[in-house]
Amino acid sequence: MKKIVFVVLIAITVVACKTKDNGAFTVTGKIENSPTDKIYLEEIPFAAQTSVVIDSTTIKNNHFSLKGIAPDERLYALNIHQGPQILLVNDSKEIEVTLDVNNYKNYEIKGSKASSSLKQLFTDYDAQLTKVKKAYSVLDSLHEKTVSDSLLTVYELQRDNEMKKLNAVIADFVNKTESPAACLQALGMATRSMDLDELQGLAMNALNKFKNNGNIQKFNTMLKGNDYPLLNKQAPEIALNTPDGKLVKLSDFKGKYVLVDFWASWCKPCRQENPHVVKAYNKYKDKNFTILGVSLDNDKQSWVEAIAKDNLTWMHISDLKQWETPLINVYKFDGIPFNVLVDPSGKIIATGLRGDALDKKLGEVLK
Repeated sequence: MKKIVFVVLIAITVVACKTKDNGAFTVTGKIENSPTDKIYLEEIPFAAQTSVVIDSTTIKNNHFSLKGIAPDERLYALNIHQGPQILLVNDSKEIEVTLDVNNYKNYEIKGSKASSSLKQLFTDYDAQLTKVKKAYSVLDSLHEKTVSDSLLTVYELQRDNEMKKLNAVIADFVNKTESPAACLQALGMATRSMDLDELQGLAMNALNKFKNNGNIQKFNTMLKGNDYPLLNKQAPEIALNTPDGKLVKLSDFKGKYVLVDFWASWCKPCRQENPHVVKAYNKYKDKNFTILGVSLDNDKQSWVEAIAKDNLTWMHISDLKQWETPLINVYKFDGIPFNVLVDPSGKIIATGLRGDALDKKLGEVLK
């Protein structure tokens, strides 16, 4: 979701365990209207910050050929310099791509069933996303008018129904795909729109299907908050502006327990979680505890209005860069809502605290 604009071709980091004897493979094809003549084949490794270039070449007479080698099935990006990228899975020794940069979403893939299935997932997802955005737009316009609560309820139900359909697109893919790498890509997309309970159930279904896949196991573990790489380490500094332009730093709150809450006005799961956060704040704010809200918005007015509407009375900051904020890499998360609990010394002692889990953890440390 991104007001509501989702990143469809999410470069979620994926490496699958051994499922096939993939070995060497080639990616060839035809590229039309490329802005440059450079093209790269990049592996997207699990839990890494950036992709790794494994081959590059020059596009000649609109054609190219790239090579890779891997002992198992993995996710790759075919990346045109200064142009679009598409995601591939090396489930075949020969993969052929046809792409017109001026109409890049309609690329064609031959030889790779998993890559073709991902392309269809993105198409179906994008079509349903259009309906979701329309539902949000209508509801936003109604909020600006004086309408009855009953009418708002009707349109909220319509919005929720469209969101359920969007999540159903992902869930259907996860439950049907035969590719663990493609499955993990879809699970990464689900982190942007699914509630945690629904996502955990879907991830467990994937684990039951790909029982020996180490990285699907890791994905499930990460959802439980037990494999967060910054746990028990000093929280990286955050220094951003409030809505009125005041610079606020995380280190300003040293000596207190601080829940750093990453959220956004356009994020439906975030907004659904906010009542639980408000309840926890009101319960523990006088016990050396506070919250620092870090928004992934890019529209200041929507951000400010959501703060007021949801009664979020703690400190709020943002760089208004949405998914381009460097904090995503610094704090190592793929979706929101996301939070970390920082102790008075500045160390992260918990993450992924939602619903009753937040109240329980605060009750333990704020006795």
